[in-house]
Amino acid sequence: MKMKKWIALALSAAMCLTLLASCSRPSDNNGPTGSSQPPAENSQPTQDQDDNTTSGDPIVIKIGHTDSSTRSTHVWSEWIGQYLEEKAPGRFKVEVYPDGQLGDSPDMVAGVKLGTLTMEFDLSSVVSSISGPASSCVDLPFLYPTYEDWEKGTFENGGLELFNETLADAGYYCIGMYYNGMRQVISRTGCYHNSDDLKGQKIRIAQDELNIEMWKDMGANPTPMSWGEVITSLSTGTVEALDHSLGVFNDFSIHEIAPYVTITNHASSPFPIVCSLDWINSLSAEDRALIEEAVTLACKQQRDEERANEMSYIQRFKDEGATVEELTDEEVAAFKESVQPLYDMWRERIGDEMMDRWLATVPQ
Repeated sequence: MKMKKWIALALSAAMCLTLLASCSRPSDNNGPTGSSQPPAENSQPTQDQDDNTTSGDPIVIKIGHTDSSTRSTHVWSEWIGQYLEEKAPGRFKVEVYPDGQLGDSPDMVAGVKLGTLTMEFDLSSVVSSISGPASSCVDLPFLYPTYEDWEKGTFENGGLELFNETLADAGYYCIGMYYNGMRQVISRTGCYHNSDDLKGQKIRIAQDELNIEMWKDMGANPTPMSWGEVITSLSTGTVEALDHSLGVFNDFSIHEIAPYVTITNHASSPFPIVCSLDWINSLSAEDRALIEEAVTLACKQQRDEERANEMSYIQRFKDEGATVEELTDEEVAAFKESVQPLYDMWRERIGDEMMDRWLATVPQ
C-alpha cells in the first residue's frame, strides 16, 4: 500500500509540473490575448521617427509651424491627415502643432533632422540658412515678379526639383510648398515707387543676408528686428515700414498704424514643407507616394485659397482707408536693375551653372 501511495503522489507531482510549464508558454495564435498572428506575405513593417514601430503601428507624422491655427497653412496641414486616413485607414497618424508650440523656426528645422518632428514649414530662408546660398536663390529679388511666374517657375519649370537638389547635402527634402504670399511693403509714411522714395527709410526685415543686401541695393535702410518688436516699432516710428506678405498685414491689422501698401512683389518667399531626407527615403514606395500625394494636393489647394484671400485683403485695406498702389512694369524693371549687384554677389558664391539653372526656371 505504501508503494502504491508513493506512486500516486509522484504521478500527481508530475502532472502539476506539466501544467505549470504549459502556463509559462506564449499564448497560441488563437488565444484571446497576446495574439501573434504572422504578417501577410506582402506586408511591411512601418517606421516612425525612432524606427521602433512594428507591423500594424501607424506612421506618426508630426508637423510643426509658427503660423496661427486659423491660417490656411494650418487648415490644409490638418487636411493632410484627413486625406491619408481616407486613403489608408489607420496607416498614418498626423499631428499638427501651430503657433510655435514645438519651438521657434530654427528649433523646428533642427528637430526635423533630429527626428523630434517629421515635417515643418516656415520661410524658405530658415532651411536655406542651413543648406547654403544655392538654395536661397528661391528668394532672389524679382526672380519671379508675379504670383503666376512663381507658380509656373516652381511647379512646372523645375524650381522645386532644383531647390531639392540644393537641400540634399544638408539632409533635407522639400515635399511641397505652401503660398506664404508674395512679399510687399507696408509703411507709415507713403508708398515706394523708386529708390528715391526709399532713401533713408528704415524697413523692418528678417535677419538674413540676402534680405539685407537687397534692401540696401534698392535704396532703403534695412533694419533686422524680432517679430515681437514690430508693432511697437511701427507705432512709435522706430521703423517706417515692414517687408512681409499681405496675409501678415491683414492678420495683424498693420494697415491701421501703417496705412500705405505698395504691391512690389519683390520676392516670392514660399513656405517649403521640409522633412528629413533619411526619413522620406526610409518609407516604402507605397507609403512615400501616398504621403507626397497628400502634401502636394494640400499645397495646391492652400495656394489657391491664400491667393484668393490676398485679393480680399487688398479690398479690406482700401475699404478701411489705406492707400494701396502697385508698381508699374517700368518701376519693377528699375528695381530689378538696382539689385543686380546682389545677383552678381550670389553668382560668385554659387557659380555660373547654378545661377543660370535658377534663371532658367523663370517663365519667358
